[in-house]
Amino acid sequence: MRRFGGIMFWILGVVAGIGLLNFSPMISPNTPGMNMYEAEGITVYAVEADKDEVPRIAGRIADSRERVVSYLGDADAEGIDVIIYPNAWALKRKTIGFAGVLLPAWYIGKNTNDSVLIVSPENPGPAHTRESVEQAAVHEFVHVLTDRQHKQMGYWLKEGFALYLAQQKPDLSAVRSHRDITYEEFSTPNAIQFANVGGYSLAYKMMEYLEAEYGWEQVLGFLTPGATYEDVTGKAKQEFFSEWKNWLATL
Repeated sequence: MRRFGGIMFWILGVVAGIGLLNFSPMISPNTPGMNMYEAEGITVYAVEADKDEVPRIAGRIADSRERVVSYLGDADAEGIDVIIYPNAWALKRKTIGFAGVLLPAWYIGKNTNDSVLIVSPENPGPAHTRESVEQAAVHEFVHVLTDRQHKQMGYWLKEGFALYLAQQKPDLSAVRSHRDITYEEFSTPNAIQFANVGGYSLAYKMMEYLEAEYGWEQVLGFLTPGATYEDVTGKAKQEFFSEWKNWLATL
């Protein structure tokens, strides 16, 4: 029995050590060699090689800031900084440690309650371009603002607000190729599954439909913690989904 206890203690120690090693990159959000810059009233952290990206990313956010804040009902946009990572692997390590190797190639941005985390547009990776990375910076900025109002908002709504307000309008062909989505797929709050069923195209069109059908002031009701589809639209979530899907079929 003592031997078994010793083995278990050893196994737990190894597991704990692996866990600590995996998450060690997350101790600080910054990577070695980052400098602090100021641009457009925004504090930006970046390595020397990416200093030219600082005014571009900050400028892209600043150009959208007034419009986005207004659309979100004068959201709190104070004290938000930006961290530009030299490559996707650096960002992934800061997201879930060394396990970030499991994250998909399209993963280029993240947010905290006070920061936009984004890959350098100079090194966008195989799934992106400079333009899509700069749009993604605005996308993550919107996430910061909506998280400050309702952090537990459903995944489709959270992404929908960010896609819509960052003006990441999808190709109609992408929308049409995924409009056979099922209610079960729509109801699954999983980032990878969301991407696989075309969420990054469909969620934009969902917000477009919501604004056209109910008006933007009503759509803002989703930012109220605890608000449901029925609270905002007057319809149960599944009924709303069915009507939205019928609308998608007309595109």
